[in-house]
Parts: sequence; C-alpha cells; structure tokens
Amino acid sequence: MKQLITLLLMSLTFVGCNQANENALIKSEFHSGTVETQDPKSMAMNAFNDAYLANDMTGQEVIFTADALALVNGVEMTPAQLMAGFLEGRTFYSDITQSNRATGTFYLDNGDVYTNTWFKWEGVSNATGVTVDSPVHASFKWDGDKVAIVSFLYDSHDYVVNMATPEEEE
Repeated sequence: MKQLITLLLMSLTFVGCNQANENALIKSEFHSGTVETQDPKSMAMNAFNDAYLANDMTGQEVIFTADALALVNGVEMTPAQLMAGFLEGRTFYSDITQSNRATGTFYLDNGDVYTNTWFKWEGVSNATGVTVDSPVHASFKWDGDKVAIVSFLYDSHDYVVNMATPEEEE
C-alpha cells in the first residue's frame, strides 16, 4: 500500500510538472521581458494622467528622481516645467479629455523598466471654439521606484494654431 501511494504521488507530480511546462510561455529569440497593466508603476502613470485631467498635479513631483529629465516633442525641461506647461495649457483649452487610454509597464529582461501610456487628447480652444485632438504617446523610464526620464510625443500643430485668435497674434 505504501508503495502504491508513493507511486501515485510521483505520478501526480510528474503530470503536474508536464502540464505546467505545456502552458509555459515559449520565448522567441526576439522576446524580451513582460508587460503588466495593473502593476503599481502603471497605476502611478494613470494617476499622473488623472491628476492632469483634474487640473491638479499637486504631489505628482514625488514620482520623479531629483535629476529627472522631461522631454515634450524633443524639448528638454524638468518634470516641474512639464507639469506647469501642461496645466498652463488649460488657459487656452477647456473640456479636456483623454480617450482610449492604454497603459502598460514593460519589464525588460535586461533590467530596464518603462511605463508607456497612449491616448487621444481632446480639448476645445477657448479662443477659436475649435475642438482639437491629437494622439499622445508618453514613456516613463524608471530608476527603481522613481521616474528618471519622461517623454511625451504628440502632434502639436492644431493645438498651437488654435491657442489664440488672429487678432491676438498681431
């Protein structure tokens, strides 16, 4: 009887191990890392975007390293300048929304960690009444639990054109 139980347990262990291997992800030579969407870093970036939508980015500076670099369409600035600039845009636009937002954190096999977020920004120009929209991509490179580099990319043409009426430009 003791041998039968031992044989049964060994069989179950063998079957269990084979099932786990059958369901395991097989990485190609080009596969590097994993993506998570509800992890703390992704949630922090969603909170960052939500703070912008609420027109109150108070406390958001704590997610950045002391020497963090911010880039908006390639223009270098500090994260504080980035947030101030984004909030200043509210003097030119109202009814601002972000639709179709997707956020994920990429944990790469080499140790790099990036959180990326994509959405369509939309707002109504206070000067022209025109509704402007643009797809936005933002990438946050992490150094431990802080963001070291943030980059926002979007087409700013219509945004800038509709900031002021022609009379204000003269």
